Amino acid sequence: MLRIIVPVLLLIGTASALFTASELEVVKRLCNNILDRKPVLIAGFVRLIFHDCVGGCNGCVDLNLEDSNGDQPNAGLGSSIAVLNRRHDELRQTVNISKADFWATCAVEALEKARFLATNDTSKSLNIPMLYGRADCRPMLTVADRFPDPHAGLNKTLEWCDNTFNFNSTWCVAILGAHTLGQARPSASGFRGPWVADARHLDNAYFQDLRDKRWLQVNRRTVTDPRWQFEAEGPSVFMMLNADMCLFRDIQPDSAGRVVDPLDATPKSSTKDDVDTFADNNEEWIRVFKAVRIN
Repeated sequence: MLRIIVPVLLLIGTASALFTASELEVVKRLCNNILDRKPVLIAGFVRLIFHDCVGGCNGCVDLNLEDSNGDQPNAGLGSSIAVLNRRHDELRQTVNISKADFWATCAVEALEKARFLATNDTSKSLNIPMLYGRADCRPMLTVADRFPDPHAGLNKTLEWCDNTFNFNSTWCVAILGAHTLGQARPSASGFRGPWVADARHLDNAYFQDLRDKRWLQVNRRTVTDPRWQFEAEGPSVFMMLNADMCLFRDIQPDSAGRVVDPLDATPKSSTKDDVDTFADNNEEWIRVFKAVRIN
């Protein structure tokens, strides 16, 4: 239920391209047309493809999925799905592309657009390699508890990355940096606020803020249905989930997600060096981020 995660990682398919280079350009232009008209979908498309690939990279996302805590990890994705599916129906009249491949292509274009917004330099393109041939929705069951737990600490977060995508700890840290895009919304996850100041820029601001800002944990819901999140000191509401904070501080949240010990007295995490590296070197984060793949 990590909201608005986005990784490059899911963009390797299982077969060679099924259409011509000119047809692919038509697909990419359509994706960019959508994003130019509604830039808020940059984060939405990236989050969508991540959630799709937790369940198989096949264009199937159950919006009513509910985990054992009563959370709905796919909540808030409906608008992105509706836009993409409507445009895919139109596209299929001229280009034979599966819905799953269309979703993945638009996610890559969203990442590229976020990268350009951060750099204003086309030479800084991500140049993510793409293969095509993903099959669309087969009847399947996506278990909600296969999604990362935003209430958890480091051990569960790293365990999820390993069990779900076979990520090592560095890849897990790198992919969570995609939280630099978008924001958490109370109507979706119950959490509230953006992770960073400019939520449309694909850069290392997430790691810089995680390390350098002073954070205080607050409950943004109720005692019986808590949403404990860390908020940065200052007038603007920037937030981190437990699954973010644990990458730098070895927090020990209780079953509700509350961290009792003050952060300043909490030891650094085993992944702290990765956070430092990515905070200090944007290009190194981009390099690792691009290397992460979901097969």
